[in-house]
Amino acid sequence: MRAFLPVLGLALIITPACQAQQPSLVWMEGAWRSTGDGPVSEEVWSDDAGGLMLGTNRTIANGRAVAFEFLRIELPGDTARYCAQPGGRPAVCFAMTENQGNRVRFENPEHDFPQVIAYQREGDTLTATISDLTGEQAISFSWQAVEG
Repeated sequence: MRAFLPVLGLALIITPACQAQQPSLVWMEGAWRSTGDGPVSEEVWSDDAGGLMLGTNRTIANGRAVAFEFLRIELPGDTARYCAQPGGRPAVCFAMTENQGNRVRFENPEHDFPQVIAYQREGDTLTATISDLTGEQAISFSWQAVEG
């Protein structure tokens, strides 16, 4: 039993350090909806319990769903990856390359388009931008927080 105590103590010291490195994306949680004229886009993100955030995206035009996407962000240890399944197709994943405050960036240089997916939150606005690696071809989507 005595030989086990130092190992247990070391495990307790190491465990909080590993947990502290896990990227937090709690600022993305919740329901989000676009505003204005034209199609309505909605995105919903779960919490990060168990190191996994689950998301869905739906676009509605003229009262009819015209597009959907299943999303997930895997948060194992100090790395993360964003996986998207537009229309339910097989997932394409992007590695996290930046996580600062209320901004996160994921990249997959091998993918045709997009190669970059970035999210940023400012107040009650969540913005996602998809682009190529240079940022020359960029498309942004903005949503407002939806009250529960």
